[in-house]
Amino acid sequence: MTTTTLHYEIERNRFANLLLAALGAAVPATLANLLRRETPPLSEGDKAGREAEAVRELARSYVKTDPGFAADLFAAAARHEGYDD
Repeated sequence: MTTTTLHYEIERNRFANLLLAALGAAVPATLANLLRRETPPLSEGDKAGREAEAVRELARSYVKTDPGFAADLFAAAARHEGYDD
């Protein structure tokens, strides 16, 4: 009984180590493949829209503590999007 239990533990640990090694090799390779994928370049309008949205998100964080500054940020975001026109 002791020999069987000991053999089982060794095999289980060996399997777990092999599984961890396989996952350890697969995860970085998968992440590297995801990062290598090229994204199409953004147009100027799309780029301005994303930047303006980031400024609006920042403005929302200041609405309660500094409403004047938040209003300035919202106005700046609107002007920035209008530069394409």
